[in-house]
Amino acid sequence: MSGTQSLPTVVRALEDKAKEHKQAENTQFHVSVARHNISEVNGELDELVESLEDLLYYKTVLEKAFDGSVPTMTSSAVQAAEKAVKTTQDDLLENVQSGEVGDDEADLDSDEDQSDLEVQLTSEVQKQIQQIQSAKQQVDNVRETIEGKLEAEQEEWNEKINAAEELQKILGGQNGDFSRTLNHMYKLLNRKLMKSTGTGSPFASKWKNAVSNWEEHQSLQSFEDFQEKHNLSDSTVEDVKTLSKSQQLTLADVSLDSLEEMKRVDELESAVELSL
Repeated sequence: MSGTQSLPTVVRALEDKAKEHKQAENTQFHVSVARHNISEVNGELDELVESLEDLLYYKTVLEKAFDGSVPTMTSSAVQAAEKAVKTTQDDLLENVQSGEVGDDEADLDSDEDQSDLEVQLTSEVQKQIQQIQSAKQQVDNVRETIEGKLEAEQEEWNEKINAAEELQKILGGQNGDFSRTLNHMYKLLNRKLMKSTGTGSPFASKWKNAVSNWEEHQSLQSFEDFQEKHNLSDSTVEDVKTLSKSQQLTLADVSLDSLEEMKRVDELESAVELSL
């Protein structure tokens, strides 16, 4: 019949369309595999880079702000991380270009519905991820060690600042410049130090400046320093501490020597009130 295709021709046409559809499904599956693998690798790389940035921040702060020494394995950990990043990126690009990232062991020529196939990591990508995770573990181990050293510095300096603030309270906060320095140092230690942002150099610079201001007020850093500078006796120091806590002392409780010592120290003369 004119205009009518023979049955074999129709069958071949249907087979060709089925094959094209199958190839399209296969291509789509390979694309899904590639996307999944690339996404997983990039996720691992992002975590590694974040850990490395944290490590470099803490390393800079420990060395430049507190003149501390980092663990000997720091360099090897950084090198392992940088190597993992570069190797993975190079291999991933090469595999994508060659189509290996999308390879899968599933039988894509079978009659099984492609939607039933599970998108999995290729063996090559699994090895890359293991390398990344190994490098990240090295970085994290070093970072935790450095964090421990910084926490020790934080605790030591907080004790110093607390002692200086206690003296400032006794003296009535007469030195405004030093009080501002103490407040600034406290904020740096407890609000900025352990928050890794940037390179760490800005924090180190601010901390060094604060410590420089701190060192200009050596006699105000603690009661012991204040006592040494003004050559105060232990009994006078105890009397001043008692009075600073709003506790009463009678003249019988205060020796004449203590009164004379308080009188000759300007800060104490202004801070301590005695009434008859």
